[in-house]
Amino acid sequence: MSIKFDIQGRDGQARAGVLRTAHGDIATPSITLNYTKALESWGFVPSDISDARDVILLRNTFWLRERGAEDIREGISWAGPTMADSGGFQMVSLGKHLHQNFSGIGFNLNGKRAFITPHEVVEWGKAAGVDLIMPLDNTVYTMDKNPLKFIWSAFMTAVWHRRSRGIADDRLYYISQGGLNKLARLISLWDARRQLNRGIPAIAIGGLAWNEPRPAMYNTVDFCVKRLPDDKPRHLLGICKPVDILECIKRGIDTFDGIAATREGRHGRVWVSGGKYFDIRNAEFEKDEQVLDPLCDCPTCRSNISRAKLRAGFKQKDHETIRRLMVHNWHHNYSLIKGARAAILSGQLDYYISDYLRNR
Repeated sequence: MSIKFDIQGRDGQARAGVLRTAHGDIATPSITLNYTKALESWGFVPSDISDARDVILLRNTFWLRERGAEDIREGISWAGPTMADSGGFQMVSLGKHLHQNFSGIGFNLNGKRAFITPHEVVEWGKAAGVDLIMPLDNTVYTMDKNPLKFIWSAFMTAVWHRRSRGIADDRLYYISQGGLNKLARLISLWDARRQLNRGIPAIAIGGLAWNEPRPAMYNTVDFCVKRLPDDKPRHLLGICKPVDILECIKRGIDTFDGIAATREGRHGRVWVSGGKYFDIRNAEFEKDEQVLDPLCDCPTCRSNISRAKLRAGFKQKDHETIRRLMVHNWHHNYSLIKGARAAILSGQLDYYISDYLRNR
């Protein structure tokens, strides 16, 4: 089934819509659950968000391929829509051992030489039953000082995308690259529009959230959105902090992914209303009998477990405690984004954002 997108309401540039996939419809704006190796290690399972709706499960093509998985749902119970990213970011993180050319990416992994092609990434996604497929893209550290790298990134991503075509075009995204470089973005967006006009159903914006100032991130998102077709779903790669979600919904982004929520929970940082956080390790919580966030309805807060008890468990590196903190942070984002959808439909998004941030 081809990806379809229906817009049901607007508030300025923000949209509330429905993203239709073979495994169910997703009311947007929405956020993924990035099911990483870290979540598996700490006992976080999809059933931890069983009371959530309109969620896309995202898994990493690179790591699933490396361990021989043949199905996006392998090892987990998940009936809803799925997304797979190519793993290009992970390959780049391998650093000096990386080699990229028009055919794909070569790298060393565990002492062995490997090579991944754009065609193989999409082939695996199709065979594995992925609903929303991210192709192989060329990523560059956002704050790199060499502008030619960003132009090359946009050009290489365009070449790789053409080598990804003809396999699963009905569920394939185009990824815009170029960092903060406007010329590189214009090149990328020009090719994106061509591919979207030729049947690619969705667009993702990548190359951000690598230490750039927030205003620069938002300006780039705005720059991209204003040059994209209005009727296609827009995904923002790797961005999921609450303030960024709200600012980018306001600019017309429909879906988000990222690991910040669960990663921060794993390190004891608890997200609360207002876009703030506190560190559960702090001594002030040693005898604090409050739940993590009195305004939160997540499973952790509903269980009435106190900050004091969670602090004690975290200091002992208790897996159950760390899982509870990750669940809380993820649900914080989920509730935030569902509230934003309701606000768009009622024409109250600006008020919703200012009300959330008033105690910031």
